[in-house]
Amino acid sequence: TRPVDATAMKDLRTKLNASMKDKGVKLSYNHILMKVCAKALTEYPELNASFADNVMTLHAHVNMGLAVAPPSGGLVVPNLKDCDKKSLYEIAEETDKLIAAAKTGKLGMDDMAGGTFTITNLGNYGLTAFSPIINQPELAILGVCAMVDTPIVVDGQVVIRPIMNLSLTADHRVVDGVQAAAFLQRIDELLENPILLLA
Repeated sequence: TRPVDATAMKDLRTKLNASMKDKGVKLSYNHILMKVCAKALTEYPELNASFADNVMTLHAHVNMGLAVAPPSGGLVVPNLKDCDKKSLYEIAEETDKLIAAAKTGKLGMDDMAGGTFTITNLGNYGLTAFSPIINQPELAILGVCAMVDTPIVVDGQVVIRPIMNLSLTADHRVVDGVQAAAFLQRIDELLENPILLLA
């Protein structure tokens, strides 16, 4: 689990939503996290992989899963194909369609097959840490926690910042702790420096 200062992410969301308003798309934190994770996974391909029948498969593209709780109960995990190749606008538009299909029971099998990494967000429930369960045969899953205004020290001064914990679970049969920690560190770097994300 790693705490992330979400100030830059909040500012980015506000700025981009103003520019996307005319397109009828509203950018969420999940959309930004999907973009960030997809970029980080291209740099850490050992986490963008699957492990089944004692065989590890590295995937050429990122099919980003997002856990959704339909009104009927349970969880489904549709995934956005080739997320690493899409803009934030495309991610927002296509993910919202998948979420709507999940909530109305209209997801197709292809929508849920072939995922390479999953994000699960329980921030709305006020959780500040949890241990997400890997969506096998994927090798890792990112748990997103609540954004909480927290006093921290910046340049010797105590300031209030929106801090969000990210909890990563990785399959240690294939991914060691150093790889997982470096990947989570890169996610933090991208979230706190949006210029890197949009470059």
